[in-house]
Amino acid sequence: MIRKFFRKRSIHIFLTIIIATSVFAPCTYRASAKSVTLGPSDAKEVAAFADTFFSQPHIKNQIAGAVFVVVRDGKILLKKGYGYADLEKKIPADPDDTVFPIASISKVFTTTGIMQLVEQGKMNLDEDIRAYLGDVKLNNKTGYPLTMKHLLTHTTGFDFTDTLESAKNRPEPLPLDAYVKENMSTVVRKPGEAFRYDNFASMLQGYILQKVSGKSFNQYITENIYKPLHMKSSSFLLTPEIEARLATGYNAANKPFPVYISNPIEQPEGGMFSTGQDMAAFMMVHLNKGTLGSHKILNKDTAEMMQSIHYAIHPKLPNMAYGFETYYHSSHNNQFVIGKGGDIPGSHSWMWLLPEQKVGGFIVFNKDIDFREELFKAFMDHYYPAQKQEQQHMASTQEQLKRFEGVYRDLRVNPWITKITATKQGQLLAEDPMGKNTLRQVEPLLFKDEAGTLLAFKETDDGKIAYLQYHNPVSMAARIRDPKQFYDVPVTHPYASYCKGIQQLGVLQGDANGFFHPESSVTRAEFVGELIRLIGVRPSVHPVIFTDTKNNKYAREIQAAVEAGAIKGVTKKTFEPNRPITRQEAATIVWGVSQALIDAQPADAPLAGKVDPWARQAVQYAVANKLYGPEITSSTQGLVDYKAKKPLLRQEAAALLHTYASHMLGG
Repeated sequence: MIRKFFRKRSIHIFLTIIIATSVFAPCTYRASAKSVTLGPSDAKEVAAFADTFFSQPHIKNQIAGAVFVVVRDGKILLKKGYGYADLEKKIPADPDDTVFPIASISKVFTTTGIMQLVEQGKMNLDEDIRAYLGDVKLNNKTGYPLTMKHLLTHTTGFDFTDTLESAKNRPEPLPLDAYVKENMSTVVRKPGEAFRYDNFASMLQGYILQKVSGKSFNQYITENIYKPLHMKSSSFLLTPEIEARLATGYNAANKPFPVYISNPIEQPEGGMFSTGQDMAAFMMVHLNKGTLGSHKILNKDTAEMMQSIHYAIHPKLPNMAYGFETYYHSSHNNQFVIGKGGDIPGSHSWMWLLPEQKVGGFIVFNKDIDFREELFKAFMDHYYPAQKQEQQHMASTQEQLKRFEGVYRDLRVNPWITKITATKQGQLLAEDPMGKNTLRQVEPLLFKDEAGTLLAFKETDDGKIAYLQYHNPVSMAARIRDPKQFYDVPVTHPYASYCKGIQQLGVLQGDANGFFHPESSVTRAEFVGELIRLIGVRPSVHPVIFTDTKNNKYAREIQAAVEAGAIKGVTKKTFEPNRPITRQEAATIVWGVSQALIDAQPADAPLAGKVDPWARQAVQYAVANKLYGPEITSSTQGLVDYKAKKPLLRQEAAALLHTYASHMLGG
């Protein structure tokens, strides 16, 4: 599942797609003066809207191909392709014929299947899921039951929700049941307490659906959703027929990706393929409360339950219905909107529904650029223009706002830190990877910044502030303790900020006595292990391949890096885990992880000093992206000596890992 954890393009794709922040200012679309009712209604007019949007130079000149669909009241108003499904062969993107991976939109299909079983009485949403797991063991450390409701709302409290394994590491993908058994997560946070986008929760839904129904996952979905809706071009299996019509995925430089390999074989959380025509049918059946023509896949009350909000950090900042999410809140324009996005390398999608209007939209494109938020905003501003309302703010003092102050670490994206400070002006200052923003209080636990983006806090039962959600729509952030100053790294130390910052990220900690030992060397095992922990993905569950790491505390993290295709051993069977790592070795490991994680591309940098040929590209990458601390300076000619062959010291590792965390987030 490589790149599914950090699902974005090049250096900035991480934020661009997980956050889906628009790079370009949206065009202004104005509703026609002759318009009597809100919403799209005339097919020609909708086509004109779409053509205008896709004719913008920054869209037209960057996309490979795209398919855009709009439905209303059980009818397709727009079903149109733009650009090419295959650039080299000049095959047009066709809404009827071109098959796209829809990635995480798959989750709504999985949840629809679950809800069918619920209304048949085969499953209870409030029952502990252990009742449906068969011989799969659930380790729950909280003492609170984990129910299907928690799986459906991504509030499981699992320790890990993503894996880093490359498909290349496993020649034959696992069956769904074997994959779940091998990768079963542990519940470490009270279920229902906090929202964190959860791929494994949806994987587990698919396994339970298969277990309860007695049919394979793809067979069940085919018989109970695809066939009734005449979705003839959809599948959770990459069949020869599907692959023959599959759009080629491209990175931002128009380099094609290999065909996405699903592991497990049937991937309930993100492995579905479909067309614009088929997705139109799926949107219409949900908008019509479970019925399309003479076919019914859900009862009306079940469909309405799926479309209702079941988890929200704040009523004005909702997170999850069942299967559906709520994104792009600032563009909802006072309408009730639910949706689902999807991302894998070279394919990105977004489906949105306005259930009260019986209107839906679907966009999918086959290149690592992102204009989904821009399209959605243009659509909503054009068809559902919002009346400007004067925002009322609370009169707050600095003293009243101090209860919100602190450092918050994202539950899903470990390097994402948000610092909140109360100002003398009675406002909050928020500092995170998106920059600095000033927020004013609009409700007791709700704030709004200069751009209109909401920030919500959540209290514990005793009234203490425990979580926030702000710029990252796929996860809440938990309040963490401010780290103590190391005795041997005073505030005047040149690496003090790096050592404090890396503590906040939960890696490269000091000893039990409060010392960091800044000038001690770092071993190869420690560096790889702390880098994997920084990323925040699951350590490997497989046997280690390096014989000399079996008893090392970082053995599982080292194996995870191997399975991601990010590192190699000194030999096929040895890693030399206890040897101090050199700076060029550390750079090589970071470069390997970056290629696997964020599709990093080679970079040029003017180097001075000695670098071994095998490490030169990695060192250039590190220097170009300034992955170092004050130990490195450039000459008057601009040449940089990375001191490649010297051992990496702990203070230098702190600087490297801290700057790399910012680098992953586009900083």
